[in-house]
Amino acid sequence: MIAYNKQQLDNREINLEAEKAFRKQLITQEELNSIKAAYPVELYTPNMYLRIGLFILSLIIGIFSYGFLCLIMLSGANENVFGGINIFFAIASYIVLELLVKDKKHYKSGADAALMWMSGAALIAGVVAFDTHMDPVAIGIIVFIVSMWFFIRFADQVMGWVAQLALLFTLLTGLMSWLLVVPFVIIGVSFGMYWLLRSLVILEECRYYKGVMKGMQALALLTLYAGGNYFLVRDTYESWNNIPGMYVKGLPMGWLFWALTVLVPLIYLFFGLKNKDQILVRVGLVLVAAIVFTVRYYHSVAPLEVAMTVGGLIMILFAYSIIKYLKAPKHGFTSEEDDEKGTLEALQIESILISQSFKTGAPGKDRFDFGGGTGSGGGASGQY
Repeated sequence: MIAYNKQQLDNREINLEAEKAFRKQLITQEELNSIKAAYPVELYTPNMYLRIGLFILSLIIGIFSYGFLCLIMLSGANENVFGGINIFFAIASYIVLELLVKDKKHYKSGADAALMWMSGAALIAGVVAFDTHMDPVAIGIIVFIVSMWFFIRFADQVMGWVAQLALLFTLLTGLMSWLLVVPFVIIGVSFGMYWLLRSLVILEECRYYKGVMKGMQALALLTLYAGGNYFLVRDTYESWNNIPGMYVKGLPMGWLFWALTVLVPLIYLFFGLKNKDQILVRVGLVLVAAIVFTVRYYHSVAPLEVAMTVGGLIMILFAYSIIKYLKAPKHGFTSEEDDEKGTLEALQIESILISQSFKTGAPGKDRFDFGGGTGSGGGASGQY
């Protein structure tokens, strides 16, 4: 299903693992060069600055092309013609994207990302143009389907995030009449996404999506917390009940949302340390700030500057305590930088390194060649 050449993706991972081994001084430069020669990578992935430049350049070319189409077709046209132009542009951009990946072997080059976004945005705009009064739930479903396709086809991180958010937006919009049910739906769906991603990321078939799925796990943890955060739940409840003269003085089941606001980040940290999960630890540390902000917003125990300073000190001390605790490895989990193995752990990179280091030489001859000698007999030459 993925658009990129799988053998090239495997070779790329092998090269990345070899470079990690070289940085750790486990192999020599010669061994690294021999591995790269044995597993060549033809994918075009420029550095960050070139990627940004190619992204901007591709956007400019696409916008000018789209504008030229509009100048030709939009004279006295209606919404249907505008929708047709957008869909045509989306199809043309997608064809160019596929050709760029297949023939030019672009991989995260910036140009492919620009074409992906132009194609997706034009397709959604074209569909909406045919029905300007389309229900928001339908729009959310369309965005989810389009972004999910681009995620599966091109393993794009941002498209994966868009698909997650589109799914949650669809559920949030569709359940507006049951406001107090929405937080629990978001919590349940986010937990389901996190569990599913954790299950998929260990599968050999999903190895090309491993890095992307880790980012999606982090977003699922954040949306799970957002679904139960007291500030967000109460603010949403008040804004959706914006009747003149009405003010929500208290949130139903507010004690439960306060408990979720404080306990969820601590649960992330506990299970992150217990299960050696860096994503849980990092997200938990970030959400400690959300606890401080939420408590300070509703309970002004000190001026804002003092509260921010105290909150920052608490976070620093908390992070320092964890680093101190993990300074000595605890069951394989440490605060030291971990040059984690890549997605092809099952390919046993060690065996590849060994096979490259101890190559078989040319086979020897089956007979023994006698040299010259002083005695009579075959091969005597009168010399030693």
